Amino acid sequence: MQRDLRFSLTVETNALLCPNPQEFYSRSYIDEQIVDNFRVLPGIKAATKLANVTFGQVTKASTCNFTAPTEALDAIDIDVTPTSIMAQICQFDVEQSFLALQMAKGSNGDFTVQSFMNYYWQELANKAREERALRRWQGDTTSLDPNLALVDGHLKKLKADATVIDVDSAGVASTVANVITEMTKVYQALPADVRVKIADLRWFVAPNIAGNYRLATASQNNVNNVTTALGLTFLGIKIIEDAGIPADHMVLTLKDNLIYAFDGEKDGEQLKAVNLSDSVAEPYIRTRANQKEGYFHVNGGEIVFYWNAP
Repeated sequence: MQRDLRFSLTVETNALLCPNPQEFYSRSYIDEQIVDNFRVLPGIKAATKLANVTFGQVTKASTCNFTAPTEALDAIDIDVTPTSIMAQICQFDVEQSFLALQMAKGSNGDFTVQSFMNYYWQELANKAREERALRRWQGDTTSLDPNLALVDGHLKKLKADATVIDVDSAGVASTVANVITEMTKVYQALPADVRVKIADLRWFVAPNIAGNYRLATASQNNVNNVTTALGLTFLGIKIIEDAGIPADHMVLTLKDNLIYAFDGEKDGEQLKAVNLSDSVAEPYIRTRANQKEGYFHVNGGEIVFYWNAP
């Protein structure tokens, strides 16, 4: 005897509002470039301290007496700043878009179309990541830009640190003709004992410097110019083109010297979009995602900061 079983499944409309929190925060908080090029400290909810130790010569001649090495033990304060991602979309705007044919008929129908919500979460995370990239480098609590004013970024803190090695471009803008000369200045300013740690060095550059460097090297390299692009490196050091770095700025250092602290723990459980038509009779989808972030550095004497001061 054969039985034919059929099932029907009704998906609640609010289910369409639920994002994939892991995907959202991986786009917003971190990406592959962050993990490989910065020292990442997740799960920071409030002020904490980060230990930092540097040793002198630890290998000595063998004698009966113990010769204590010289070491420097220090700690820096890590204090993350709370921020929020907020977005809101009106039903009437959605009705006049390309999604109109997918929506339920009638002016009071549901307007949370699944294809749109997938797109919504993806674009919201991408926008949050773009704004974070700017804050990471250019953040300044005294800025008139509301995004940059949320938190102090690396450039402000590097300028304020007297131990950081400054290379002033003296107002000379980067060009194809001078980019290699200017990058050589940065390389030569880095201490020799740090220079040899090529695998751990990262060269963060503004997009205009990266573009000029590609043109300068392509004109001298037929493979790069004609067939395929080579990995972006300078003397074996990995170059990171970062859209958050302003024009004519560069930072060369060990990747663990630049610190990115954030919370992220259990944030995904709180991520949601709310259809306000179900509660206060307003035709909006509203999203809020709370987060925390902070940008710090250690070992200023191992960091070269090239900046344009006209």
